[in-house]
Amino acid sequence: MFSNQDLNLVLLAVAVIFFRYIYNPRTPKPPTMINPRGRGRGGGRIPFRRNPLVPPPDPQPPAATTSYEVGPDDVIQVKEILAKTRNLPPELVDMIIDRAEYWVCSTTSIDYPRHISISGGPPVEDQFLLRTAPLGLKWSPASQDIWRVESEAKQLQQEYPPSELEKLIDGPMSTLENPFRRVVFDIVSRDQGWSGHSADHGTYRSSFTWFDAGLERFDMNNNCPSTCPDRVNQDSSEGPSTIPTCAIRPVWPRVVPNDGGAPGMRYHHELLPDEDHLIQRNKLAEKSWLHHHVEWSLEDNVDPTETDSPAVRELVNVGRGMGTGNGEFVRNLKYGDMITVWGRARFGGWSNNVQRVEVKVYWAF
Repeated sequence: MFSNQDLNLVLLAVAVIFFRYIYNPRTPKPPTMINPRGRGRGGGRIPFRRNPLVPPPDPQPPAATTSYEVGPDDVIQVKEILAKTRNLPPELVDMIIDRAEYWVCSTTSIDYPRHISISGGPPVEDQFLLRTAPLGLKWSPASQDIWRVESEAKQLQQEYPPSELEKLIDGPMSTLENPFRRVVFDIVSRDQGWSGHSADHGTYRSSFTWFDAGLERFDMNNNCPSTCPDRVNQDSSEGPSTIPTCAIRPVWPRVVPNDGGAPGMRYHHELLPDEDHLIQRNKLAEKSWLHHHVEWSLEDNVDPTETDSPAVRELVNVGRGMGTGNGEFVRNLKYGDMITVWGRARFGGWSNNVQRVEVKVYWAF
């Protein structure tokens, strides 16, 4: 005879399979891993980068949009089904949902009909491309003009406390220490198609066009003027918990004082890729459009200091940052954070050509 513990384990296994492969076809399949045995020294877990794909024809007009692939209500409904129909305790329900990776998923994307070109050399070599909606919050900008561009170069002084952000959370408040599980980037791009580094053609070495992931948060000390579009357009019924768009502050790229003692701040963009934020380099001297699929997970455990390890070398070989395989970026995400994507090009003659950028963020509660 089966014991109660055995029965629970069987139910858990059946439910995981059901929710992962049958219940909702939109649920992402588990990624294929490079070096699946890598739990020893230098053998971390690296999400597989899929083969380059030809982008779909007739892309949509260039407008960043955000939508839910799996919404908070979907997850709540499934939890209720498990709890009521199987009389499962909440702890086991949460375990099943998490093991099945049935997480809330928001998608932010932007498409360019004829692509955009980011040319090497100031002042156009660093270009803001998109930002996600504030993670986990039911919030939308009153000013699209402010939302579509990089935030003003101001220092973040005081983050909103969780008690304030809780008023805007879309769905139940997570009790998990690390509610955000995965960030997925899909980028269709190429460089200028030629280079003098002929020995590196077709690789990611000597590539000076790339994409970085940035981070922004809301600042309580925003001093939003009464003429701000968010103040003018705000519905008084929304209450004091509404956060203005002009409260967005960059965490990375960082801001520094203007040169020569001039008042104000400016963005500081590194000359070369920051290994902790580098999403993807373009393949060198590639004339075709390539689709790069990159996944960052809180479970990633590649130690970037072990530069000779197979795991770190693999990250470099596929054009990723050495510091993006340790899971720190995902583990440090908070409610209300906004992930940004920046396109880069360095030096004369280099060009980062972009057709599409998409960011998916998965979280649990």
